[in-house]
Amino acid sequence: MKKIYLELDVSGTLGDDAWNEIEQPKGFISADFQGTGDVACDHTAKKKHSEGEWREVLVRVEAPCFEEAVDYYKKNDRILAVETED
Repeated sequence: MKKIYLELDVSGTLGDDAWNEIEQPKGFISADFQGTGDVACDHTAKKKHSEGEWREVLVRVEAPCFEEAVDYYKKNDRILAVETED
């Protein structure tokens, strides 16, 4: 198993909709939301996320699919940054 750290743009969406709309790549195991980015998420669940709001996501993928998953996330418009462990 390998880990990928993402910055997910949630601007203009409700709750976890931005993440749920992303089809996950081959080898996807799980994801954990780590926190919020530059803009604090201090609104109700019924209000859309503010412009510029993003969340940190830790994704686990099967090792043989790691490079393909990294490339997949880098090409997704909602993913602002992709980092990996060495």
